[in-house]
Amino acid sequence: MDFEKLSAERYSLRKFDTRPVEQEKLDLILEAGRNAPTAHNKQPQRIFVFRSPEALEKADACMDCHF
Repeated sequence: MDFEKLSAERYSLRKFDTRPVEQEKLDLILEAGRNAPTAHNKQPQRIFVFRSPEALEKADACMDCHF
């Protein structure tokens, strides 16, 4: 797929499902994030996985934007 077609067909989804993400899919996503390049590999990454409603509520209370 070329970039022009990709950029024309992309969309943003802000309505999330309440079902938890399967562990296999989560592992693939986390591995992709771990392998993603940063500028000269010098930008630290922090990836948080919230599994419980309580953890999500605590994180939500710390942020100005809510999705």
